[in-house]
Amino acid sequence: MAQVPSLKLNVAAVAGRDGFALVDTGSFERETAALLDGLAAVLGEHGLPFRALAVVNTHGHFDHCYGNAEVLRRFPDAEVVGHRDLPDYLSVWGEEGRADAVRFGMPAADMAAVRIVPPARLVGAGERTVLDVGGVTAQVVAPGRGHTGCDVVVHVPDAGVLLAGDLLEESDLPSYGPDSFPGEWPATLERVLELPAEVIVPGHGRVVGPGFAAEQLEYVRSRG
Repeated sequence: MAQVPSLKLNVAAVAGRDGFALVDTGSFERETAALLDGLAAVLGEHGLPFRALAVVNTHGHFDHCYGNAEVLRRFPDAEVVGHRDLPDYLSVWGEEGRADAVRFGMPAADMAAVRIVPPARLVGAGERTVLDVGGVTAQVVAPGRGHTGCDVVVHVPDAGVLLAGDLLEESDLPSYGPDSFPGEWPATLERVLELPAEVIVPGHGRVVGPGFAAEQLEYVRSRG
C-alpha cells in the first residue's frame, strides 16, 4: 500500500506470481507514474513481477480513477474493473471531477491533460467478480450505494484484508456530496463489514480494524 500525501489517499496492489491488481490509481499521470515506480521497487524486493493485470476503481472521484490512462499506457492489456454504473457516472461527473481536483490543489495543467478512462469489466450492484493474480485471489464486490452510486470494495480473503474505498475514511469523517446516498450508506456498509477482515484499508488515512469500521458505521447511521 502507498499513501499519496496531499489527500492521504490509499492506493494498494494485490500481488501474486503472475502480476498485480492495482486498487485505485491517483489523480493525474505524473502522480500515477510515481506510484507505479515505487510499486516496481517494492515488488522487485519481493521477487514479484511488475505487471499490471488489472486496475480496480473503487468509485469515480478524481483521486481514485483519473490515473487509469497512465497505467494502461504502461500495461495496455490490463483490465479496468469497476461498478457497472461507473462509465455513465464518469460521462456525467467526469469534467466536474476535473474541476474539483484543481479546487483541491491538484495542478491545473496536469488535470487538463488527464484522459478519463472508464472501466470495461463491470460489476453490478450486489455482484462480485474474482481477480486471480497467480496464487492470490481478490474479490471485487459491489455492495450498494453510499459514498457514491458506484462504490465497490476489494476483499482479499486469504490475507484477511479489505480495501474499502471511501465507504470508510480514517483521515476525516466520511465525505457526503451531491452524488452520495446517505439513506443507503448504512446498509451498504453493513454488507461490507460482513466480509471477514482484520485489516481494513480505508480510502484515506491510516489502516484500521473492525472496531473503527463499526464506529464509523454508527456515524453513517446517524447521518442516514
